[in-house]
Amino acid sequence: PQIDSVLKNFLRYKKFNDLKRLIANIFVLPGLIIAFGYILKYSTLLDDYPKIISILDYSITNAFFGISIMSVIILWHDFFEDKSHPIQLPKAKSISSKEIDEIKATGFKFGRYAHLETIHFANEETLEYLCIFTKDKELQTLELLKSLIINNFEVQQIIRKSGLTLDVDSFTNEDITSENIPNYPQTAIRSLMIYATEEALLTDSRELQPQHIFLAILKIFTPLQKFLKKNNISLDILREVCIYNNMEIKRNTKTKYLDTSNPYYRKGGVAKQWIYGYTFVLSHFSKEINKIVAQSQDVFGIGHDEEVDSLVASLGKMTNKNALLIGEPGVGKSSLILGLAQRINSGDVPLQLKDKRIIEIDLNGLIAMSQKQGNTEELIIKAMNELEKAGNTILYIDEIQEIIPRKAEETGHSIAGILLPYILNSKFPIIGSINYSDYKKYFYSNESLRQSFTNIETKEVSTSDALRILETKVNSLEKNFNCYITFPALVASVDLAQRYVKERKLPSSAVQTIEATCSWAQSNGIEKITAEHVSKAISLQKNINITEIDQEESNRLMKLEENIKQRVIGQDEAVMAITEALRRARTDIRNPNKPIGVFLFIGPTGVGKTHLAKVVGEEFFGMQENIIRLDMSEYQDIQSINKFLGSSGEENILGQTSISLIDKIKSNPHTVVLFDEIEKAHPQILDLFLQLFDEGRLTSNQGETVDFTNSIMICTSNIGSKILLDALQKDNSLWEEAKERVILELRQSLKPELLNRFDKVIVFSPHDLSNLSQIATLLLADLAKRLSEKGLTINWSDQIPMLIANKANEPGMGARPIKRYIQDKIEGQIAKGLIERTIQSGEEISIKESWII
Repeated sequence: PQIDSVLKNFLRYKKFNDLKRLIANIFVLPGLIIAFGYILKYSTLLDDYPKIISILDYSITNAFFGISIMSVIILWHDFFEDKSHPIQLPKAKSISSKEIDEIKATGFKFGRYAHLETIHFANEETLEYLCIFTKDKELQTLELLKSLIINNFEVQQIIRKSGLTLDVDSFTNEDITSENIPNYPQTAIRSLMIYATEEALLTDSRELQPQHIFLAILKIFTPLQKFLKKNNISLDILREVCIYNNMEIKRNTKTKYLDTSNPYYRKGGVAKQWIYGYTFVLSHFSKEINKIVAQSQDVFGIGHDEEVDSLVASLGKMTNKNALLIGEPGVGKSSLILGLAQRINSGDVPLQLKDKRIIEIDLNGLIAMSQKQGNTEELIIKAMNELEKAGNTILYIDEIQEIIPRKAEETGHSIAGILLPYILNSKFPIIGSINYSDYKKYFYSNESLRQSFTNIETKEVSTSDALRILETKVNSLEKNFNCYITFPALVASVDLAQRYVKERKLPSSAVQTIEATCSWAQSNGIEKITAEHVSKAISLQKNINITEIDQEESNRLMKLEENIKQRVIGQDEAVMAITEALRRARTDIRNPNKPIGVFLFIGPTGVGKTHLAKVVGEEFFGMQENIIRLDMSEYQDIQSINKFLGSSGEENILGQTSISLIDKIKSNPHTVVLFDEIEKAHPQILDLFLQLFDEGRLTSNQGETVDFTNSIMICTSNIGSKILLDALQKDNSLWEEAKERVILELRQSLKPELLNRFDKVIVFSPHDLSNLSQIATLLLADLAKRLSEKGLTINWSDQIPMLIANKANEPGMGARPIKRYIQDKIEGQIAKGLIERTIQSGEEISIKESWII
């Protein structure tokens, strides 16, 4: 009944109101003129104009003035009161989080929300759309959708910001017609309004707007869902754009101090700062965070509400007020301080922190000023005394390890010993920030210093909070780089940063990613930044190909197995396993929290285990020289673990620190990591592989977690080699039995939990003469390539490779004797000819059988 009544009467009611406002506006202007005349009359400025005074005394003039006053009251009332929806939609936060999660997962349950008179939540513009497109008791759904797309500014903003191409022409191309989006009876409007109410709640809106009708229609109809999916756009992205637009409107709208929906906090009097002391000396090498925050419209501390609450509680204590923010680089420790300052500015803090100023000390500025004045100690003492007397300050020291005595000795600072007593005395609150490795290095050994601070662990923000933080930076980025950022680009920045920029944490990694993308786009003349541009920027930065697969790369991936088999002879099972893992990685269907693949190659020496790793490095990762190779025979004692995890910071006798596996993978994360002869490593070092192979990460001796998920792990072992060789020398039919015996021996040599971490254990077959002949051909081709760079050409007959294989074959030694034989017999002859000048540059050389026999 409510909906029927609105649809029947709203347009007439709107016409009446429009007419009323028009008439009121007509009467306001003459009323203002009459009011001005009254002012002049009673100020005796019109005494010389009796005709004007007589006109002002007419009863009709007084009546006209009274009508104009009523017109002003009517316009004032209409401006502040929206009669069409006296009831506002409750904010999502007023509904329990459990219920909101349920709505996000399964949508509205009509039985639970059917009692809502949703029509009361709609604003005038929404009601007007519904009335216009409800004809003959039917809602013209498709026409309503088209009108929203063409005429509604907010809907157009959602479409543009999401990077979606959606217009009336696309309806025809995608077969979106009145047949699959039909008209519905007027009674169906109630269901549509409930869906729109769901969208309004999920986008933190206070009323039902046309954009919520638009989102509801997209959610209801399958053809529109397919259209979004085809364009790689989800309804969640459209909702995020809606939230962003609401946030921008709210940020750009001046606060109404009489609006009861705004929280109110007591902030003190006008001259509240006068009762506190000045910090004149300190101001020369510090900055006041509160002033910086007050000049910005951004929201700080997003995703760190718990940490800010803990910080407020710590600073409000009577004793030991100092707090230490501990977290990985990039988690937002500085933003947390800005968030605290924002709370203090708004008055949303306990009485103990009311009117407090957060002063960040600039250690470099302090050092520069002390060197200029020549008396460091006196300068610092003056500044600290100012802080004690001021009574309204909180000192913030970023990278607080710089003032710790041990660190000060390393950097040459002389201020540490002067500042430290003030920290320990705790006469004014101090906040410090530090990362985990520096905390372990500089605080663990100083018990009194550790006891002077309350530790507050600053965690990495969630992906949703990281997206919110990026949203606050969109305007400044677009202005600085003269570009337009779509929301899929923001989402991609968060997702790809979390996966590939492991040296920093969210939100810093995501911010750096979108900034790098904007910079790259600007240099390439790109104005509209999409998710594909973010992928391209990450690919260039990390040397990881994560862009969409084009036809050329598709062909290369399809031929990857064939290309590797041409260079790795006789090991088809291993090649197939490797290429399947690489294809899964490139198409991004693998588990992103594990390495690309973890393989164990076992077999005799010279069968191609290491060679396959090098070929994979060249074919897939670009250069075989970039693979990380570790000879595990160098890790037989426990002290060699530093080569794995890095040293604890101590230098060797030459004043240098060795480059560890951790260092190598940080500089080259997308590569092949080859562990040669794994069985020779110390058992405790092998235990490190459990975490590395299963979770794709290692923790260094400095406490830093390093990511290995973009690399492929290959281990080699010679376990069981003799069994395999003996089996082939006796009878080829015993090969499968020999492989089973090798696996049994492997299980006796390595722990079951380590073996279980390998994706596949592959037994490499020893080479027969046919394989050795093909390998000889490859080695000769490689020699020909090297000689061509010197202007020489070589050729050989078909019998030469087999002849080399027969002559060089040493059972159990694999392909290595072939390489040595070619060096001795062929390369040696060519080198001799060049020295004796019997071979000249530009000549064609034929390999002779006499060189080999």
